[in-house]
Amino acid sequence: MVKFQRVTETDEDGEDRLVTLEVTANEIFRTSKAQMWEARIPFAAIVNIEMRRSGSSDLVMAETKHGNVSWVLKEGQRLRDSIDAGRFK
Repeated sequence: MVKFQRVTETDEDGEDRLVTLEVTANEIFRTSKAQMWEARIPFAAIVNIEMRRSGSSDLVMAETKHGNVSWVLKEGQRLRDSIDAGRFK
């Protein structure tokens, strides 16, 4: 399991929140302690992953079967590599 903390997420509804991402063997587990919220994205639901620079951070965008989700964080390439490793194992 790979963990990413203090990630700014924009979900499919356009809502922004500060989350912790945990990439497990089968899914991305997203939690926000401040909002007492959690959600999961199974790797099977991910259609495409893209990444680009956004200022001094990385913007990782996931196109899923249920909508688009984007994350802004410092270790974007590591997040993308972790997701790809789970998707294509």
